[in-house]
Amino acid sequence: MIYRRPWKSASLRPSSPAPSDGDVSGGKGDAKPSESNKRSLAFFVFLPILVAIVIVGSASLLVKLIMSPQPKGYGDNRAAICAIQKGALRYLDEWVQYHVLAVGFEDIYLYDNSENFELQAWHESYIPRLRQRIHIQHFPGVRKQNKAYTHCMKQVQNKGWHDWIAFIDIDEFVVLRNPKQYPKISDFLETLPPEYGGLAVNWVVFLLNHQMHYQDLPVTLRFQNRTDDATNRHIKTIARTKFVRKALNPHYVAYRLFQWWLHTYDSRGNIVKGPFNPELADEEIAVYHYHSKSMEEYKERCSRGRATVSKKIAEQHLACQSEEKILENLQEKPELTKDDAPWQLLKERVPSYTNKYSTL
Repeated sequence: MIYRRPWKSASLRPSSPAPSDGDVSGGKGDAKPSESNKRSLAFFVFLPILVAIVIVGSASLLVKLIMSPQPKGYGDNRAAICAIQKGALRYLDEWVQYHVLAVGFEDIYLYDNSENFELQAWHESYIPRLRQRIHIQHFPGVRKQNKAYTHCMKQVQNKGWHDWIAFIDIDEFVVLRNPKQYPKISDFLETLPPEYGGLAVNWVVFLLNHQMHYQDLPVTLRFQNRTDDATNRHIKTIARTKFVRKALNPHYVAYRLFQWWLHTYDSRGNIVKGPFNPELADEEIAVYHYHSKSMEEYKERCSRGRATVSKKIAEQHLACQSEEKILENLQEKPELTKDDAPWQLLKERVPSYTNKYSTL
């Protein structure tokens, strides 16, 4: 049996067999390579080249992603906050002064999910020395929280001012358990190993404190009692800016492609995958989550809606149920543990804010 190999030279080809009756070439000379054979030749010649280009290109991209230099301004562990709000103007002053002046976050990127951009007038009239550190963005619409976080993350990365981004809400306060050892958030973040993609911080949840109505007082002054088991498996993430790629949900982020060794860790060094950390690592840092505040304020959440879900889903939230149902689900023990750490830090570091409440 004769195998035709069109890539062999003519001198090595076997002689052609006798033409059949239907051979239009008449059997004169060697048969010319067919078009299919030419295509086969081109395929076998260019396939290795194409494979080599793909391999080299992929390797170059991977090296570029791994070895890309840090943007200017990184290296001093400065931290920013990304947050989204709707109908929370009366809580902002305390929340801003606490995180900027007491805990040491450098800047706050605040997204406004209201339809009428209610933050604009508030921002224009706010304290000048703090106003310049608050960057507002109108961001109306349904289910906008993850998109706001991702947009914010890109803004922070482009500016290159901060090494870390905390993704938290207006009812959440970052608490350093030992403020004498770590006076500022940057002092604590500086202790984290360089391979940490982000830090998982467990919630400590505060509920109604047996309060039914809103009072025009700071949240951290009104709600200073919690249960002994208040530490919750939910986390919030403080992500390293250069590694974060997008927000997957309000609690957890995704890191850069091809850097599979990047993870979120808790303060004990455990890897945390997803929005929960059952290890409840709250010895050094925690997020105090004032989940409900008073009954009146909790029920307001029903009419206000939520930035994470559609209106239809929001209407199924516990806040839209009867007071009896709410009390049944948010039941508190008669005896609670006093925990006023955020308020005490505010009093110590921002007396200009807290002095007006000194008689209470």
